[in-house]
Amino acid sequence: MKAPIAFVVLAALAVLGCGPGANSDLGEVKGLVKLDGSPLPNAQVQFQPTQGRPSYGLTDANGEFELQYTGTAAGALIGNHRVMVSTAISQENGQMAPELVPAKYNSKSDLQKEVQPGVNEYEFDLVSR
Repeated sequence: MKAPIAFVVLAALAVLGCGPGANSDLGEVKGLVKLDGSPLPNAQVQFQPTQGRPSYGLTDANGEFELQYTGTAAGALIGNHRVMVSTAISQENGQMAPELVPAKYNSKSDLQKEVQPGVNEYEFDLVSR
């Protein structure tokens, strides 16, 4: 009887570790965003999977970003994603920053990236024209 109980406990622990949002479902995503050849600071980068919650990142002064899936989990779900980049984000004073990125890269974006297990690095060279 003790062996089946141990097996059930181990199986339950294995299932809990593989549930939705488990880190094994995520790939690390980082990269660089440029607009007209220059790094784009303070831009929100969103990876929206076909199914599931999106991941977000904010570019730094050098245009570099890392995605967060949740407050404690970095990365993005493994699979295909629609990518959107926008500078129209809320500032500390409550005002919206101006949108510098054309709609073809945000609200009308057709940018697609496939997130794989492990580290994924992407460079986005956007043009304002």
